[in-house]
Amino acid sequence: MMLVFPPFSLTFSFFLVALLNKTLESYVTSSNDCIKFKLVTCPEDLNEDFAESKASKQNGKKNGNHEEQPTRIECFNPDMSYAFFGESESIFGYKDLCVKIYYSSAKLNIYLGMTYSSIISKEQSGGVAPDEILQVISSDYASKIYTNLTEFSALLDQEKSFVPFGKLCEEFTIDSCREGEQPIKRHFGIYMANNTTAGFPDYHERLQTFLKWFIEGASYIDMDDERWEYFVMYEKLPLDKSSTRSNSAPLEFQYCFVGYCSVYRFYAFPDCSRPRIAQFFVLPPFQRIGLGTKLLKSIYTNYNDKSVVDIQVEDPSESFTKLRDVLDCNLCKNLKSYSPENLKSGFKQEMAIEALKSFKIFSRQARRVYEILRLKSIDRNNAKEYRAYRLDIKNRLNAPYQRQMKHIVEKAKRRVSKSEYETIVKATEVPKDVRLSMLAKQYEALEEEYLAVIEKLS
Repeated sequence: MMLVFPPFSLTFSFFLVALLNKTLESYVTSSNDCIKFKLVTCPEDLNEDFAESKASKQNGKKNGNHEEQPTRIECFNPDMSYAFFGESESIFGYKDLCVKIYYSSAKLNIYLGMTYSSIISKEQSGGVAPDEILQVISSDYASKIYTNLTEFSALLDQEKSFVPFGKLCEEFTIDSCREGEQPIKRHFGIYMANNTTAGFPDYHERLQTFLKWFIEGASYIDMDDERWEYFVMYEKLPLDKSSTRSNSAPLEFQYCFVGYCSVYRFYAFPDCSRPRIAQFFVLPPFQRIGLGTKLLKSIYTNYNDKSVVDIQVEDPSESFTKLRDVLDCNLCKNLKSYSPENLKSGFKQEMAIEALKSFKIFSRQARRVYEILRLKSIDRNNAKEYRAYRLDIKNRLNAPYQRQMKHIVEKAKRRVSKSEYETIVKATEVPKDVRLSMLAKQYEALEEEYLAVIEKLS
């Protein structure tokens, strides 16, 4: 047998292509991983950055490898970055890339910078230029961007003079601690503003630059529409530990932005409104300590008056849905209509009325709260009790299908002959075994959601 080898030039071409692909891959970075947000409270929070910049100049090269030094508020990554860097959420052209998006903690002045150990040349990439990272980000921001670290640092002395915009809705204190540390008291405030609040539109222009990094499908708000209202949460950071008293708020403090919610007040006839929560987030360093619940509850309190029909939510995320479920269940479980005895007899209109009157919870959410609290109250080891619950939920899940079939049947009866009517119904109707299987899967997924909420209920 005679062996046939490919031409040397072809083999070498394959080798070059493989080598080129490997080289290009080494210059591709996950944008979610390499972007670093920081809330800067004072010039000392930038010591590491200045030291890094100085070392870069001395060594004659940029260096993305460095050991991070602790700052007052820990750095964090975005939840998503596709709005800036596409569905792949990747950046091309750099090794050891670190993209810095810094905000002054109260005024939210913005600094953009980046470091890397090497940048790809056009010879290496076959003529493809590296991504213009800072330009991509800054072109989406309408507010002023600082790219000079010294200039940005010079503004930080103004942070202590910042006073939140709008009216104070609520102040509260929580006990918080890191693992292995003693609890400390932390102080927070929630403020409400709108587009007519002096100075707030410009501030909101900077604030909303967080949206596309932390809310799925977010878009910027039209500040000309006066029906928008905003709730902004801040932490009150002590300036000097010696200026605090035991079990009391700090005597001197500065504000630090924590989270935000935008609400649109839709008109309701004749002289009422229906507030709809649009955008809601708490920044990562402040998550998992109950602040999202505090913010949502403060919104409920603000809109709990006769002029408000109900409070709704626009396209809620999975995490927000869970947060709202936990809050609503904790609120409604003490209502008379939601007592364990009433829950076992099924959902009643009295439940929807009482939830609406007490907390402006709309009817569909009131039904969901009933289902969660009933699941919590039953004994799932009791076959009869558990079966009655499952049937109740499956009947509710199946109701839209039944209404749709009823509509098709009634429409067909009026417009076609009997034989055509039977053909249409047969073609439209889902076989019983398939429908039952679909309902079982729907129920299992819903029960899993409900059990996760029940675990969080106080």
